[in-house]
Amino acid sequence: MKAEYTSFVCHDDPAKGSAQKRLDHLVEHLAYIEKFCERILVAGPLYNKDGTTINGSLFIYATNDQEKARSWLEKDPYFKAGFWATVDCRPFYGAIGTAVGGINY
Repeated sequence: MKAEYTSFVCHDDPAKGSAQKRLDHLVEHLAYIEKFCERILVAGPLYNKDGTTINGSLFIYATNDQEKARSWLEKDPYFKAGFWATVDCRPFYGAIGTAVGGINY
């Protein structure tokens, strides 16, 4: 199976004021990603274990071109705000589930 998508797991850095910066840039961030939602398989916030506090973001872009996906991410106002501690990029294959249209293996 060949990876069809590119995933990014972005972990917030509370020391950089991530909670406030998320709020400060939310409107810009949503406007940006809404412009090309057809390029996104799924995206959204990640929460701490008890589900009460956002502490990261997940993006799965509908491309296996990691450079292209990174360029999209780097234009995002959240990326530009610089509050993520780490950004992990990985190829992703959607093997099963409603987001990928059922069973793909």
